[in-house]
Amino acid sequence: MTPTPTTPASRRTAAPFLGKTLRGLAHTLEATLPRVKARADEEAIHDMRVAIRRLRVLLKLSRKVFGRFHTNAVRGALTLVHRASGALRDEEVLRETLTALHVKDAAFARWLDLRRVREARLRRTVVAEIDRGALAKPLALLRALLILPVPKPIALEPFAFRCAERARKGVEKLRNVPTSDASGLHELRIAYKGLRYTTELLGPVLPADVAAHAGPAARFQKRLGEIHDLDMAAGSILRARTLPPRTRAHVLAALHQARHLAVQAYLREMHPSQAGAGPVRRGGGGAGKPRGGTRRSPARAHAR
Repeated sequence: MTPTPTTPASRRTAAPFLGKTLRGLAHTLEATLPRVKARADEEAIHDMRVAIRRLRVLLKLSRKVFGRFHTNAVRGALTLVHRASGALRDEEVLRETLTALHVKDAAFARWLDLRRVREARLRRTVVAEIDRGALAKPLALLRALLILPVPKPIALEPFAFRCAERARKGVEKLRNVPTSDASGLHELRIAYKGLRYTTELLGPVLPADVAAHAGPAARFQKRLGEIHDLDMAAGSILRARTLPPRTRAHVLAALHQARHLAVQAYLREMHPSQAGAGPVRRGGGGAGKPRGGTRRSPARAHAR
């Protein structure tokens, strides 16, 4: 939003900007619903979840602007739908991750076929919930929230900067987690996701150097997402009682190798100056700009 003579930057308040952005995100979410109901578009669930996630992030940031009680009511209603579709998305990511290994094993192929049956059942359940209007309530609550009086006007630019700085510090607290710590890397990925969405959504009113964190955060989120998907897949294989021990060992070895390569790619971007100069420290890094040329993840769950 470009300042006008009648609305200097120092006098702009957060509510109009946030309201406009929230309405745009709601429109994006509603646009995914026909695709979800059609059941023919495998990316529809993913895109719906991304839209919900962005709404939830911005609503969380907006609590001091619109009021904690009403904002949390909208977030809670959206969270119910997000969780309901989570099992389906996890199944989609598991299939994509394991298929990308190209393991040639008849028992493993049969096991994957059974997982596809489960995925189809989960998809029917989610679509039925959407058909019954599962998103109607949270969208109606959001519309009501945006017409309520604002409790207290808050200056826009300082508000946006504080949000971005808080997200950046969240990354910094976790940046040295070792790559052997699966849960720690997962928390770091979530922190990068928070930094990414915050700087993307508030980017138009942030200083350029602060808004620039969005790109690196997205790339590190993707790299960490690839590692997380492999860790989750390994857990599923370990719990798969119907897989013969030899097959399980074969798949786990492939997952271990894939994780090693994903970790090395992550570390090269985290420490680009050390690329090709021998082993690098197996820790994290800040929100600095990583090196380009990243590999496209086999699963899109963490791509956006």
